Amino acid sequence: MSACSEKKGPGSSDWSGQGFGDATDIGTVTQLTDDYRSIYPVFGPGDTIVYYRRLLLTDAQDTFAYYPDELIKPYGKHISTGRLYTLSKASEFPSAREIDPVRLPHAFGKKPVFAVASPDSASYAFETVEGVNQVHTLFLVEGDSLRQISAGSVSCFLDRFSSTGRYLTAICGKVPTWILIFDLVDGGVYRIPHDGTYIDYLTSFSSDDRMMLFIRSNNAYRYGRDFFGNIDIFKFDGTRRIRKK
Repeated sequence: MSACSEKKGPGSSDWSGQGFGDATDIGTVTQLTDDYRSIYPVFGPGDTIVYYRRLLLTDAQDTFAYYPDELIKPYGKHISTGRLYTLSKASEFPSAREIDPVRLPHAFGKKPVFAVASPDSASYAFETVEGVNQVHTLFLVEGDSLRQISAGSVSCFLDRFSSTGRYLTAICGKVPTWILIFDLVDGGVYRIPHDGTYIDYLTSFSSDDRMMLFIRSNNAYRYGRDFFGNIDIFKFDGTRRIRKK
């Protein structure tokens, strides 16, 4: 693997030094489920139906109890009509294309602890941890250039590259959390806003990157290390783009 250099000069995007744009400037958020009991959403063939798993639990039941697999069933929901489908088998949540961070070069002397690759493996991103507060910082490698794309005292955690590789998503904060979307073509970075204490995470993209699914959780129902929540759809507006800074 060749050595990386920090990208400089005209046309480079210093994401770590700019503020986050509001994602509602370049798309819209629509809620698909509303009972905070959904998890692992993924687009089905044709990107018309969302497959997911749902916790079959009533409010009267103990929310801190162990949830056996018998209480978690697979469903599908049509994006346009809202029609609900009962499935016989759960769909696999898409892989984030993780790569072994041990194989990656250190960034500014910092050791990568997690890394993901783009669909064509031409680019990859990784995160490092440092300091007493264990702040997670993100870096992007494109060819032989390396860029730091997050900075400050708030941790950012890598999620995944999109289906075409245009976008890279990350999770900002530790409760509440916000989803960051890096546009690797236009150089913009924007955040999906909310005004509560929600956990936004678990993104997955349609095949053409026109839509993105994510979970918005109120931290009421948990499954292992993951949280059940509502499924929201972010629909990118192809006629508008956030301006470079």
